[in-house]
Parts: sequence; C-alpha cells; structure tokens
Amino acid sequence: MSEIKTKRPRVRFQVIHYYLIPIVALIVWWGMLIAMLICWGVQGHPIYSFMNGEYQSPVYLSDIGATNLQPLFISCAGFQAIFFVGTLIAGMFLRKTNRIQPYISYHQPRLAIASIILAIIGQLGILFVSIFNTKNFHSVHLTMVGIFIAFIFFSCCCDFGVSFIFGTRPSLLDPVHETVIFGNGRLSNLYFLSFVSKIVWLVVAIVFAACFGYYMKHGDDSLSAKFEWCICFWYGFLLVLWSIDMVPSAIRKFRSKHPELYQTNQYDYEKQSVGANWEDDLHNHARNQSSMIDDQPTFVNSPIMQNQQLAQQQYQPMVQGNEIPANAAYSRQEGVGYTSAPQQAYTVAR
Repeated sequence: MSEIKTKRPRVRFQVIHYYLIPIVALIVWWGMLIAMLICWGVQGHPIYSFMNGEYQSPVYLSDIGATNLQPLFISCAGFQAIFFVGTLIAGMFLRKTNRIQPYISYHQPRLAIASIILAIIGQLGILFVSIFNTKNFHSVHLTMVGIFIAFIFFSCCCDFGVSFIFGTRPSLLDPVHETVIFGNGRLSNLYFLSFVSKIVWLVVAIVFAACFGYYMKHGDDSLSAKFEWCICFWYGFLLVLWSIDMVPSAIRKFRSKHPELYQTNQYDYEKQSVGANWEDDLHNHARNQSSMIDDQPTFVNSPIMQNQQLAQQQYQPMVQGNEIPANAAYSRQEGVGYTSAPQQAYTVAR
C-alpha cells in the first residue's frame, strides 16, 4: 500500500500587522525618490541657477529638493521619519509584550532605547535637510546631512547589537523559537543570519557614503551624486530587514486566530498570560542573592520553567489518544498533517 501523504499548512500570517510599519516608510521614501527623478527627467535634466552653471548628471537629491518640489521633499521626509522611529518603537513593544522573541539580556532594552533616541535625532536631521534647502542655507543644509548620517549610523549599531545578542546566545531563546535553529553550530540560527545581513547592509552603506564624500571633495559632482542616489535607495533596504524581523508576530497572530490549523503548546506566546518574565525574575532574584545574578535570565531559565522541567522528568504521563506528553512542549512546532480523514487539531490545556 502506498503511504498516505500528509499536507502541511502554508506559512500564513496576519496581513495587517506591525511588519507593515517599515514597509509604509519604504513606500513613501522610494516613492519620493522616484517622483523627484522623474520630474527632473521630464523637465529636461535642467542645471539649476544656484549650481553655478556647472554640468552635472544626475544632480544631487538636495538640488531637486530645493526647487518647486521642496514641499514634496519636506512632507515625505517627515512622514518616513515618523514611521522609521515608529518601527523601532514597535519592535521594542513587540518584544516587551512577548509577541516576538523577548529580550534575553538586560543590555538589549538599553540598546533598543538608545537606538530610538539616536534615530529621533537622526530623523530630525533629515527633516531639517529638507527644510533648510541647499539653495538658501547651504552650510546649514550640509550640517544637517552630517547629523542625519552620523546619528542613523549609531542608531543602527545599537539596534544591530540586539540581533547580535540573540544570534550568539541561541540556548537562551524561548522554546517556541526553537525552529529558528537550523544547524548544530552556536551561530546556526536565523537571528545571527539577520545580524549578518544587517552588517552587510551597513558595510555597503558606509562604502556608498565614503565614495559620496570623496568625490564631492574632489569636485566630481556627477559621480558623487550617483553615490548619493545609491545611498538613498539602499537606505530603504534597512526598512525591509526590520519588516522581516516583525513577520513572526504576524504569523503568531494568525496561528492564535486559527488554532485548528496548528499544533500548539502551553508556552505559545499568544496562549500564555505570563510570557517571558526574565526582568521580573532578575528583579526578585536581586533582593535575595545579588551575587548570583547574571544578565541572561529568561522565561526558559526562570524558576517557574525549571520547576516545570523537573516535574516533567519525574512524572512522565501516559500518551493516550490525542494527548501530548509534557516534554512535547519543547519540541519543534509543525503544522498538523491532513489526510483523507483529517483529525481535529489540538492544543494543550494550561
């Protein structure tokens, strides 16, 4: 007899969710860039009067933004700034409320807060870049460009540090995130892969920025402007990476609304009221034995979970029917298989 093939549900997610925040910023930013380039092309690639009549192709973004398109520049720069900062705030909110992998070190919330503060300053810089145009406020304009680049760089460094801690400490991740591990090595996990992709983005951005400044200093404005446009479009890919980081929350939201399609367990974030209480555990532990504190307590390593693990080792329940053994809470979560006579999906009672 041929084996009955099972079907696994496709990867599904809540369409309207937090991951769309950086996507909105991306659409607005890239839309502005494309619109400004199209307008400059339709106008016949003009060389503006404040450029001293020097031929240049393409012109700088700031040159186009100093024309009648300045209102577009200001509105889109301000709009994307709000959603850029909102992305970082949403990421911290999702981790604090256990909708995605919670923080596993008390350094991570500090890095997240620093990233938000630096991003606010940097985004104010790009807003002032659009307001103080290069035509009438050239020196102020260049200063604001420098502030934007510098503070966004440090903001990214802080945010990437959060991913680095996740990626280099996979043993501290909560059980429902075990599926992010794809190998036997300590760094064989999706969080470290996310960190590496962000570092690649950062290195390329630094190269573009260095070339932009170098050729501007040496008077090759055409080549310098090309690198400026490269930076502007490359900037949008950072928002894509942040959107990907938030997708697990949308997936978990869909799973919680459609439990009949999946196997779940009592530690699923959407099903538990406690979540990852590493901060509370650390605070309570500090009152008693401050010398034994480390920076890595998580829900997995909390006293509640340790007691649960001991109980599971001592008392192994019998598997009957559709009951799940207690240690199945730590197994990888997979979609329920469907056969010609589909079984009811189940969840573990708390």
